Amino acid sequence: MPDEARLTQLAWGVYAFIGAGGDSNAGAILTSEGLLVIDAQQHATLGRQFRRALARETGKPVEWLIFTHYHLDHTGGSPVFAEEAPVLAQERTRDKLCAILSPGKENPRNVTDFDTKIRLLFGPNIGSLIPPNDPGWAWFKKRIASPEYETVSVALPTHTFTQRHTLDLPGRTVVLEYVGPAHCEGNIIVFLPENRIVFVADLLFVGRFPWLGDGDIEGWIRALDWVAELEVEQVVPGHGPPVTLEEMGEFRDMLFALHEAVAEAAASGIDEDQAAATVRLPAYESLPRYREWMPWNVRNLFRALGAE
Repeated sequence: MPDEARLTQLAWGVYAFIGAGGDSNAGAILTSEGLLVIDAQQHATLGRQFRRALARETGKPVEWLIFTHYHLDHTGGSPVFAEEAPVLAQERTRDKLCAILSPGKENPRNVTDFDTKIRLLFGPNIGSLIPPNDPGWAWFKKRIASPEYETVSVALPTHTFTQRHTLDLPGRTVVLEYVGPAHCEGNIIVFLPENRIVFVADLLFVGRFPWLGDGDIEGWIRALDWVAELEVEQVVPGHGPPVTLEEMGEFRDMLFALHEAVAEAAASGIDEDQAAATVRLPAYESLPRYREWMPWNVRNLFRALGAE
């Protein structure tokens, strides 16, 4: 993975902005009028870096900003792009942002408090997963301790769709498809059938253990199975470098292994605390974020399975 975020051309007029060290990715598609930008990075500094890279490469204005989902590491740079273009997302993404952000008519919305930032990043249920005085909070506080996170802004979507939105461009079709609750509510993919490229955002983590957050792991697995039926050669994840469908399948198998391990623990009659302390996935223990996130993922899934 690159040490610095960089713009990579995947096909003519199709770009991925790959985050440094596995941080969040974004993308862009060139049209006759300008650029369709896919996600906006995690804060304004990286958003401006992404925008400058696109300007150097294409010299084109932004026509639309598309959100693949609501999490802050993909939407925090949105004001940089919303200055010149409308924002498009699945309707649940807008609903989720409105529910977490403070009420008001201003757009973008500024966020300064820790609780709102962390809920935007990891889901509204994080406060119920991690007890207030748990040492685990230290990692999450460090995650947003940089000056760039002191004040973050999110531009709310100005346009929404429900299931599918298709853009017919000269020589290229762009399909935005809602895949149901998966990594979180409102997840969409951006599929370019002529180029055999799909942007799946945080449906896929490459080289990093995933965060379940407010997701639906069974829906997530179904969404990946559906993507696997598409005719694509390049899959752009939310974190990590582009991969093939085969490599995406390996990530799907990890989610399945996590689901089965927690389901087996729940069926054995142990409680949530015991499950969080004992459930392990030895094959994946070397992945970054496994140590920090595994106990909270186990608790999340334990509750989702209805165990007590």
